[in-house]
Amino acid sequence: MSISITESGMTFGSFAPKDVFEFEKVLTGLKFGDHVSKVEFIVRHGFGSAAIAFVEAKRSVPCQSDAFFAEVRLKMIHALTVWFTAVCGRHEQLLNYLPDNLNKVEHLKLPLKMYLVIPEAPDSMLPQLSDKFRQSLSAEQKIWAIRYSDISVLNECRAKKQGLVGRNGEGDNRLNL
Repeated sequence: MSISITESGMTFGSFAPKDVFEFEKVLTGLKFGDHVSKVEFIVRHGFGSAAIAFVEAKRSVPCQSDAFFAEVRLKMIHALTVWFTAVCGRHEQLLNYLPDNLNKVEHLKLPLKMYLVIPEAPDSMLPQLSDKFRQSLSAEQKIWAIRYSDISVLNECRAKKQGLVGRNGEGDNRLNL
């Protein structure tokens, strides 16, 4: 069995159920609150050098990019905070939904990655978009010790190379980190 997530015209996955937390789906189903911003999903991937990736997908970047990146930043912060506090036991109802590879205190020590996937973004725009995304998360990068290069904007092709989109094979979460 594997899990695929369709969002913004892409199919993410397939992921082993023990490695992916369908954050938006679960929090919406639990009526966690409209005031909590939600990323699409959180996934643990990689062997040996495992990491926890927070993934948000958008079809495009609007002209008012400052507001757009502020919204995505809030989604990342809320997702990271809710996941962290659930693992610490502050949200027992959520802990029951966290998969095996995302629900233990030792998972909190793994490297963190934050991906914004915009399927049609041209390769030439990715460095500029990634810089803007990183700037919006500069305080969080320091607070949570996230490597600069682990905050990125990807298009569909790059998301495939990272192993986030269009993966075949159940539970093979060895992504190109």
